[in-house]
Amino acid sequence: MLDPGFTTEEMAALFTPAHRVEAMLRFESALALALADTGLIPKGDAEMVADACRGSVTDPEALLASTWSEGTPMKSLLEEIRDRLGEQQAQWVHHGTTTQDVIDTATMLQAREALDLLNSGLVSVASLMADLVRQHRDQPQIGRTFLQHARPTTFGMTVAGWLEPTLRHVEELMEAEAGLVVQLGGPVGNLGPYGDKGLDVIAALADRLELGSPALPWHSDRSRIAALASTLERCARTMARVGLDVALLASSDIAEVRVRAGGSSSMGEKRNPIDSMRAVAAAELATAAAGMITGARLSELDRGIGGWHAEWVALPLAFQSTAATIEAMTSCLGSIEIDAETMSSRVGEASPIDQRLIDRVLAEFERVAEAP
Repeated sequence: MLDPGFTTEEMAALFTPAHRVEAMLRFESALALALADTGLIPKGDAEMVADACRGSVTDPEALLASTWSEGTPMKSLLEEIRDRLGEQQAQWVHHGTTTQDVIDTATMLQAREALDLLNSGLVSVASLMADLVRQHRDQPQIGRTFLQHARPTTFGMTVAGWLEPTLRHVEELMEAEAGLVVQLGGPVGNLGPYGDKGLDVIAALADRLELGSPALPWHSDRSRIAALASTLERCARTMARVGLDVALLASSDIAEVRVRAGGSSSMGEKRNPIDSMRAVAAAELATAAAGMITGARLSELDRGIGGWHAEWVALPLAFQSTAATIEAMTSCLGSIEIDAETMSSRVGEASPIDQRLIDRVLAEFERVAEAP
C-alpha cells in the first residue's frame, strides 16, 4: 500500500510476502503429514518434510516474483525445502499436488486470519452503535428524505439503521470463515496421483489445517473467492454509508453532531470529517478490488489463465481496504458528540415511533455479540 490509510497495521501484516510464503509452507507441511495419515508415505519421512517446511525462506519477495520468470513461485520454494532434506525425504515434498493447490489453500489460511480481524473490528463498531442507540433512543431528530426535512424521528432510530446491517455483516463474515475449504486436486484436478485415496488425503489435509473439505477440487470454480470478495465489498460500503451520514450530520449547515476533525492546510478553522473521508475512500477501493474478482475473465477448462492470478492482488486489496473502513468508523463513532439542543430545535410537534423497532435491533446485537 502506498498510503497506509487504505489498510491497517494488523491487516497489512497478514499480506506481506513473508506471511504469504509462510502460509504456502504450512500447506506443504500439512500435506506431507496428511499423506502419512493415509498411508501413502512413511510417517518418519513426512515428519522430516514437515520440519523442513517450518523454517523461513531466504527472500520471500523474490520467491513470489519468480512466478513471472519461472512460471510458478513453487520452483524456488521447493528447491529451498528439498535442499534441507535427504534424497529419500525430498521426493515427498509437494507430492501429487500443483501450484494452484498451494496458492489457493494459502489464500484460505490468510483469509481465515483476515476474517477474524474484520469480525473483531466490526463487533467493536456495532458495540459503539448499540451504546449510541441506548443513550439517544428518545432524542428527537428531524428525518431527512432526499436531503429534505421530512417527519420527526429519533437519533437512536437513525443509529439503529446503521447497526442492523452492521450486525448482518458480522454474521456474513462468520459464515464466510466457516465456508473456507482446502484446495487439492493435483495437476488437472482429479486427484490422480493419489489413486483411490484422493478424498482421504483431502480430508486429512483439511483436518490438519482446520479448514473445510470440499466435495471436489475447485481450480476453475472461482465462485468461492468471488463470494468472499462480495462479502467484503458489502461490509465496506455499509461502513462508508455510515461515514457519509455522519459527515452530513456534522456539516456546517446541519451541525447536529461533532466528530474527530481533520485540519485544513489553508483554513485553520475548518473541521473536516477525516474518519468519514477515509471510510468512503477505502470503500471505493474495496468496491474496485472486489470487482476485479467478480468481473474477472472466466476460468478456461481445467485451469484458468490470468483471471486466477489477478486474485493474488485483488483479494488482499479488498481485505485491507475493508479493514480501513472499519478502523475509520471505530474512530469516528468513538469520538462522536451529539448536539441535543440543535437536533431538537429542528423538530416541531413530536412524532411517536415504535420503540419496539429499537428493542428488536438491540436484542439482535446482544445475540450476535454473544455468539462464539
